[in-house]
Amino acid sequence: EHLGRHGFTEVIANLHYRPQEIVEHFGDGSEYGVQLTFSYEQELLGPAGGVRQCKNFLGGDTFLVTGADDLTGMDLTELVSAHRRVGAMASIGLVEVEDTSEYGIVVTDDEGRIQRFVEKPKGEAPSRSANTQIYLFEPEVFTFVPPDRFYDWGFHAFPAMVEAGVPFYGFQLDGYWRDIGSIEDYIAANVDVLERRFEARMVGTEVEPGVWLGERATIEPGGKVVPPVVIGDGCVVRAGASVGAGTSVGGGVEIPSGSSLSACVVWARAGIPRGVRLDRAVVTAGGVFRG
Repeated sequence: EHLGRHGFTEVIANLHYRPQEIVEHFGDGSEYGVQLTFSYEQELLGPAGGVRQCKNFLGGDTFLVTGADDLTGMDLTELVSAHRRVGAMASIGLVEVEDTSEYGIVVTDDEGRIQRFVEKPKGEAPSRSANTQIYLFEPEVFTFVPPDRFYDWGFHAFPAMVEAGVPFYGFQLDGYWRDIGSIEDYIAANVDVLERRFEARMVGTEVEPGVWLGERATIEPGGKVVPPVVIGDGCVVRAGASVGAGTSVGGGVEIPSGSSLSACVVWARAGIPRGVRLDRAVVTAGGVFRG
């Protein structure tokens, strides 16, 4: 949806792990306002190698690359504008972070031209400007990505581009961004949505401030719900159960009496044991997961 809003309507998703489930879920992308196709990576080629495999689809035009494990509302239109204004061959969307050890860290000059790129630095980082995995490239970028081998942007291609002196820029972008590649960040992203730090479509109807109920969702007398929460279609919160702030519950879930959830994500049709107390956990049909 975010890509489509900014004019990127022809989209290819690079798949490797459990690809069929992703294809079945998203289909041709028409529900989300894009034309979606898929590339299958039999052997992992890395973040840059996987993009190189899609070269024929990308053609000879400017193209965007974005991480699939990020939640963002960043202004991609502004990135395109800045990229064209400076005549960049490659541009990276940047965000300021506190923990620099988990990101590619970028040093730019006053014009935004990248002077240094350090992937997941150990010890003191040269800046707090982090790579968001939002890239805008010209086709010439493929001269820095060899075919048919594992290749990484941060460890391989980007340092080579800095050394070669090509027009390679980084721009701070307005809007929300969070890496959701860990359980902790996945839960935090759900809380951000519920607290409206990130605007997203919510399930059901807001029946009171911060409480969204899906169709046929029931809260029995004596059941407690503390906003902000979203309770999916067909759910039941039994008397004596508590659903605390920051919790998202998928469809068809029963919260039994004596159970308490706080800042949890419960997938559709997952089972909640009677009397369980969970805080900052993800509950699926396969079990309970914490960071």
